[in-house]
Amino acid sequence: MEMETPKCAEGEVLIKVEACGICRTDMKCFSYGQRDLKLPRILGHEIAGTVADTGPGVTGISIGERVQIAPGLPCGKCDFCKRGWDHLCSSVQIMGFHYHGGFAEYVLVPAHGVKNGVLNPIPEGLSCTEAALTEPLACCVNMQESLDTGPGDVMLIFGAGPLGILNAKLARLRGVKQIILIEPNEDRRRKAKDREFDYCLNAYHTEEIRLFTQEKEINVIIPCCPGMEPFGQAINLLGKRGRLGFFSGLMGDHQGQADINLIHYKELSVCGAYGCSSGHNRTALSYLAEGKVKVKDMITRRIGLDEVMSGLEMVRKMSETSIVIEY
Repeated sequence: MEMETPKCAEGEVLIKVEACGICRTDMKCFSYGQRDLKLPRILGHEIAGTVADTGPGVTGISIGERVQIAPGLPCGKCDFCKRGWDHLCSSVQIMGFHYHGGFAEYVLVPAHGVKNGVLNPIPEGLSCTEAALTEPLACCVNMQESLDTGPGDVMLIFGAGPLGILNAKLARLRGVKQIILIEPNEDRRRKAKDREFDYCLNAYHTEEIRLFTQEKEINVIIPCCPGMEPFGQAINLLGKRGRLGFFSGLMGDHQGQADINLIHYKELSVCGAYGCSSGHNRTALSYLAEGKVKVKDMITRRIGLDEVMSGLEMVRKMSETSIVIEY
């Protein structure tokens, strides 16, 4: 539909969107809804663009500057915000959920977001298309900082979608010793062999997985998929004192075969990670700009704004790795 270009009020910034990623959360919001989604809404929270206008009182941001938007808009005053955990702010509002997002030519960033530093300058040499993957990488930064991943770890990741691959790339940067993938989709598993994974296993070959993991002490597992079965499988596969990252919210029937008692018997640690803070976004953007994490190989489809519906369907069918709208 056609909408008027937003006008900047005091403290606000208008962004001309140059690129916006489409992710599984967008597909979920469109198809099923989401707890934070307030309708009617323009979706899209993986946003990079150019400053088109600024409202009265805005300082330190110039028209024409390229920026990435950390989508969570915190209050900036609560204890969580003061400790750098602004994604856990009880008053946080999210671009594409509470305010219109990036599936549009222009997006207006509210004053409290601008004030609390959600606009991150994109360094020279990094395209807006690559910068659009800052937010999903920032979610991985949140997860792996919570898990304290590093040298000596043997990590297992369920799922070779965008977040599975980004977690693998980040794990490699953090010095993780070995990275194992479990992925049922043959095409995704085949493509993953050319990325950061040391071993790629078929989820349906449970005996192969059991024998393989008996030879290796798996001490970190991150399920990057929304099913209960991988979550339960992870508890079974983790070694003693292993760490489980609860990274993807569960969808559908939550009943599964997870033996929760194993958390007790094996002294497992379970860390949750939901979204990302402004600080996580800045860290992720620096990794991309410095070439420490490279994402060009992940962007397998670039589409126009008029192709958003087909892009959501591609996400549903898992036919591409990462899909980015370019304007």
